[in-house]
Amino acid sequence: MLLDVLRSLGRRWYVLVAGILATAALAFGAYQLTPPVYDTRGLVLLMPPENAVPPGGNPFLALSDLDLPARLIVAYFQSAPAQAAVEKRAPDAEFTVAIEESTRGPVIAVDVTDSSPDGALETLDYLMGDIPVQLERMQNEVDVPATATVGSIPFTADVKAEQDDSATIRIVLAAAAVGLVATGALAFTLDGLILRRRARKQTVLEEHV
Repeated sequence: MLLDVLRSLGRRWYVLVAGILATAALAFGAYQLTPPVYDTRGLVLLMPPENAVPPGGNPFLALSDLDLPARLIVAYFQSAPAQAAVEKRAPDAEFTVAIEESTRGPVIAVDVTDSSPDGALETLDYLMGDIPVQLERMQNEVDVPATATVGSIPFTADVKAEQDDSATIRIVLAAAAVGLVATGALAFTLDGLILRRRARKQTVLEEHV
């Protein structure tokens, strides 16, 4: 069966050539429609209030009770107003603000994907700067004393966006696969039709001889 297919493709080489050219154009079009994106990441650490740390104490040893404030911040950035604020600044950006599960402390992870590296970095900078603003606002709304106010510090942040070609590669490969399969099927089908037509003509000629 495989040998028959190869022979069919060989007889219809011109279909293969045209199909390969069309497939290349299809793959190029898919690449143009799905350019690479750029990813950035940052971490923000919540810090305990002043009255939670004894004089001369280590604030990093008092992080265990900050899980709730961290989750409130995450909830805010999942809300419609927060989403709309980011969309207004960066229409092409996608972002997530979530608890960093790889740590046991109140660490908030900010992940941003955008169509340009500068856009991704700018949105990351905005979100990491807005976390302490929203944290302060929430506490001011319930009149938290200054000595009991939870703070935050930027823990780490990318200074260069990382290019992500995975979606582009998947689309290009899918387009190439569809083009090649369609080319092979067309060549094989066309070869079968031509051979059957020739066989019928040959039968007609033999009947008239």
